[in-house]
Amino acid sequence: MGLAAAFPAHAALWVSPEGDDSNPGSEEAPLRTITRARDLVRTLNRDMSDDITVFISGEHRLESPIVLGAEDSGSNGFNVVYTAAPGEHPVISGGYHVPGWSLADKGRNLWSAPAPAGLSTTFVLYVNGTLASRTRGRLLQFFTKNATDDAAAPDPTAQWKNPADVVFQRPGAGSIWSEKSPGAPPYVENAYELLGMPGEWYLDRPAHRLYYTPRVGEEISTADVVAPSAGVLWVGEGSREHPLTGIIIKGIRFEYTTVPSPLDASPDGSAARPPPPPAVSFSQASGIQFLEDEFLHMSTPALCIGPGSTGCVVDGCAFAQISWSALRIDQAAGIRVTENRFTYVATEHHGAGAITVERSGDVTVENNQIDHYPDLALVDRGNAAGGLHVASNLILRPMVGYHGSLPPEVATHPDGDGLPPAYAAMADRRFSSLTIPRPPTRVAAEAEDGFAYVTWIPSCQDGGAPVLYFTVSASTGAVKVVPAEEFLAKGYVSFEDLENGHGITFAVSAANRIGSSRPSPPTTNVSPTHKRKLKAPAAPALVSLKVEKEGTAVEITPSASDGGSPVIAFALSPSVPSGRILLEGLDVVHSDVAHAMVRFLRGWSPMPGSTVAVTSISAGGESQPLVVAVKR
Repeated sequence: MGLAAAFPAHAALWVSPEGDDSNPGSEEAPLRTITRARDLVRTLNRDMSDDITVFISGEHRLESPIVLGAEDSGSNGFNVVYTAAPGEHPVISGGYHVPGWSLADKGRNLWSAPAPAGLSTTFVLYVNGTLASRTRGRLLQFFTKNATDDAAAPDPTAQWKNPADVVFQRPGAGSIWSEKSPGAPPYVENAYELLGMPGEWYLDRPAHRLYYTPRVGEEISTADVVAPSAGVLWVGEGSREHPLTGIIIKGIRFEYTTVPSPLDASPDGSAARPPPPPAVSFSQASGIQFLEDEFLHMSTPALCIGPGSTGCVVDGCAFAQISWSALRIDQAAGIRVTENRFTYVATEHHGAGAITVERSGDVTVENNQIDHYPDLALVDRGNAAGGLHVASNLILRPMVGYHGSLPPEVATHPDGDGLPPAYAAMADRRFSSLTIPRPPTRVAAEAEDGFAYVTWIPSCQDGGAPVLYFTVSASTGAVKVVPAEEFLAKGYVSFEDLENGHGITFAVSAANRIGSSRPSPPTTNVSPTHKRKLKAPAAPALVSLKVEKEGTAVEITPSASDGGSPVIAFALSPSVPSGRILLEGLDVVHSDVAHAMVRFLRGWSPMPGSTVAVTSISAGGESQPLVVAVKR
């Protein structure tokens, strides 16, 4: 009797890490791999009269992805269902658990463990579900291979332990003030010599050992430390002529992915950097359903429903601790995204939305909760008119709110009801342990006469508790403590009583109720001085004010002429008196001639046709006004 004939109409296969791929796949004699189950499904799915179910249990660590093609589809309107075995919580992981930690250096609280067999390299490490940081510091000067080489090279006198693994990076895209200078020295990453800061790690590849300094509250001997080795976990791809159809993935946890290169792992937050391949993706597919799955602890995008896909559903899923976008829908149609939780997503890349919908139509995003994201809950770009329907989502405010460099078509959507009662418990669930925050990135300074402005981008990784304050430390020994709400409202700190003519650097740490982060690497050296030719900035180059249903969309592009000091605020003065509006914040500080400040002022609705005088403000004073008419 053939294998297909051995199964009843409702065929079932069972998969367990303790199984064997030579087994028949019964509950009593399960298969070992999901890939083998897929191969057996191909012998059963040609003329289906009921669903085929693959029951999965245990943890499955992958070195290569599970791949489905058109030949793995359901037929006759039935589905192939990959789901949790009864009472099980299966995991598909790209990571190695790292046991065996011992104290390597008591003075630095530095611990080490043998790297797992099979782990040749990784660019990320997770401790109790929270992303750790590669070692990172600041060089004091450039070291180049020759006089014409623009790329920094290892200092031959520094005696790096593993110079081939050391990475040098100049300040990234979006850097401002002191960090925009061509002479700004680069950062050095992934050096053994920089170990000792809480939350930082290093892989000594020649010695095949991992090093880590625990954060406050972490007991490394009992911590769940995971080093991801894979970036892609599951791929489904049909063709235009033969789409992949009828696949249900239910109750599966996908977790722990790494990026393919160290540049992707840099804490830069650049919006311009292209994302790595997603952990899970489907293209040229129809009727694909993700039901009550989890996508956790990923340094790649989590899920992409890509070109040519139609009629797919993402329902009741949890996305947490994702460095890039959690869900991307690209060139697809008829997609429903309902009743999901997105938390701590796009954490390392501020230009990425929690959900990105691009060049698609008939996409519904309803009854989701989106929280703990840096800037944009939903990126709506290039979609057909009416192609995106958004309703009843609970969208909490962004953690950073820095989006002045993004194009006008990128927007967040209003808050709503969020998760229905059936998924209410998911709203308060934690996906990592409480710890201290990560330090801010892109710390920059601008020296003025006797004082300096200092700004930074707060990390979205707040350790699971809100950041309460930031501590700005000057190289002179002076310290300034700034409440988090105050900084986010202004976007900068003014560091007073500095001596002109003396160089100074600044570093910033963040603190929550658990404790304080390590300081950021210091800024480039700046020198306060009396600016004899300092003038008020020019008026804004372009301003658009458009009244919409619940407020006014404001877009302001500053002039290239700032008078010698950066613009730190805009002021709006309506012709019909209603009070002057002062706009401050990170989006103002980071705006320039190429990146407008884009903001929605909820509740402010000046009369269409009336005028508003808009001015720029800096240390040099206030500009002449640019008077613009309000549009509807």
